[in-house]
Amino acid sequence: MIDLKFIGVGGAYALGLGGNCAFLKDKRTLLLIDCCEDATIKLKSKNVLDEIDNIIIAITHTHSDHIAGLGTFIWYANFFLKIKPKIISNSQTFELHMKNLLKLMGVDEKYFEFISMSSVVNDCKIKMIPTSHTQLLESFGIKFVDKEGEYYYSGDTNDFENIKSLVINDKIKRVYCEVSWESYNAHIAYNKLKEIKNNKLVLMHFEDIELYKLAQKDGFNVAKIYETYN
Repeated sequence: MIDLKFIGVGGAYALGLGGNCAFLKDKRTLLLIDCCEDATIKLKSKNVLDEIDNIIIAITHTHSDHIAGLGTFIWYANFFLKIKPKIISNSQTFELHMKNLLKLMGVDEKYFEFISMSSVVNDCKIKMIPTSHTQLLESFGIKFVDKEGEYYYSGDTNDFENIKSLVINDKIKRVYCEVSWESYNAHIAYNKLKEIKNNKLVLMHFEDIELYKLAQKDGFNVAKIYETYN
């Protein structure tokens, strides 16, 4: 069973909830999903970076609240953990953009490498799935497949119909879905998700603390910030 842990569950402006950033750790491999600004210090303080020798990073898109901490994390991985992170390469365009962004951050290509879209991590396969978010950049969701079934992580998306189809699909065991008060043509509005409320849904990337509390009050499963990692 895929059970992602979160070091932050907020959108770009939900400072009290931290930047939306999740991870999966098993054995000596860490899978990091997006990399918020303070990802490195949070992961270190929660002992997530202890006893690992393999790091894989999945970036859903290049908005700053999802990659602001990537340069620092890659440096820390190389200089302190002696690990060269592997970034899942979703497409040639994405790979070029990532190289250019990291170069602007001062991160040389020798400190990271790209791996294929379909990779085995912690006894499960992961695949980056194109989705719609804004017209200015590529965006991806993530599909996980293990022996118990399939799971989906939306990233930032405005594709409500896709989320709806996943929720009613018997193969899908869990859907981690972003949420906002309104869609703003870039996100999924809370009232739309209320139409398909289901135990499979785990809401994340909250616009503010008020929406987070409302979702809990309304009985949604919500991604929670883990204070410690065991």
